[in-house]
Amino acid sequence: MSENISNELLYGVLQKMQGQLSGISLKLGDIEGRLASLEETTASMSARIASVEVTVSSTHKRSDRIEHRLDRIETRLGLSEAH
Repeated sequence: MSENISNELLYGVLQKMQGQLSGISLKLGDIEGRLASLEETTASMSARIASVEVTVSSTHKRSDRIEHRLDRIETRLGLSEAH
């Protein structure tokens, strides 16, 4: 009879462990999904940052060209000294 009780206790413990493992597995699946979403968001943000950097660089180049042209105009009109 003692062996029967031990088997029942062991079976109960194993059932409880199986339920807990099932819960952990579900939570892990949720965490994996959320991590994948974060990775996608990070990649998207990196692409946006790269796009902004290209835009800023282009703006700087345009500003430099405008500044150069303005310097030439000022020099021709005698508004500044020649470089």
